[in-house]
Amino acid sequence: MKEFVRDLASRAVVSCGLSSMGRGLRRHEGAFILYGHRFSDDDDGYLQGLRPAWFDDQVAYLTRHYEVIPLKTLIDCLEQRRAVPARSVVLTFDDGFRDNLENAVPILERYRVPATIFVVTRSLTNGELPWSQRLGVIFQQTCNHQVSHPQLGEQPAPLNDSHQRRAAYQRIKLGIAPLQREARDSIITGLANQLGVEPPLDQMLSWEDARLLQASGVEIGGHSYSHALLGQVPIAEACHEIRRCREELRDHLGLEAAPFCLPGGSYSDDVIRCIKQTGFRSCFIPNQQKRYNTVVNTTLFTLSRLGLPNAPSHHLEAELDGPFHPLRECCHWLQGGYRSLSPSP
Repeated sequence: MKEFVRDLASRAVVSCGLSSMGRGLRRHEGAFILYGHRFSDDDDGYLQGLRPAWFDDQVAYLTRHYEVIPLKTLIDCLEQRRAVPARSVVLTFDDGFRDNLENAVPILERYRVPATIFVVTRSLTNGELPWSQRLGVIFQQTCNHQVSHPQLGEQPAPLNDSHQRRAAYQRIKLGIAPLQREARDSIITGLANQLGVEPPLDQMLSWEDARLLQASGVEIGGHSYSHALLGQVPIAEACHEIRRCREELRDHLGLEAAPFCLPGGSYSDDVIRCIKQTGFRSCFIPNQQKRYNTVVNTTLFTLSRLGLPNAPSHHLEAELDGPFHPLRECCHWLQGGYRSLSPSP
């Protein structure tokens, strides 16, 4: 129901001209950074893909109304303290799924726009899905009707329908996220054996693919070694993930100062400090209030992004040019004002 209402509202914003009016009235003096993950019409591993036809329409809209620039151009502007191109957009994709190459890159080439792909370097080496997607595939594909794991309690948890499978997946995912990689991998391997599922090894980019992408003009960045949630694991483990990622990008692709993307947006001050000290050039920080990036409101390590909607292009147009964000800001302000006026309990 919520998706239906959002779709209806987005269509109304675009068809009645509110988004066009917003483009005319609003000054965008910096760059929106947009991100996606998979480009396929499925939700393998509980990670919903963006339908390629929808992405095609989204890129068509962006090229009509914005200048799509490389992430490198934005970073250069910040380093040199010069103005970011007005009404510009940067496209970024996380994880390094093979469907980026097969489904997204041909669209980028058709419209002649750049993008950056942030890769999980272990996945490029051994073909494994990032751990959370690997866990998701196990629960989606199993034929078993129950699963035993301490995270689920003393009794086996039922897996009789999609809701029970997803609930069990979420509980285990939450419980193993803070673990070190070896312990996390051991649990996932045990669950794969228990549930009789062999996760695929052909859905991620390879190092050869990454070199081909580089040659075609796609920028490659770091997304950790094994997609650990860096703000949740011990800091020594987080720094190992960051350093090994950087070493493998240097050894395989010749990258000395690549941009970095936090898996799941998880971080701490110590994690950001390690990213800087390791030699990465930039990083994103989750910030729903910051819409676009300028030399005034951001730094190399506080860049902000917005997610590409898993929806037709009118959703993206309504989000970037329509009144949705100002309305949300107004609601947040009113809610804050109401709380400040409420008597203390």
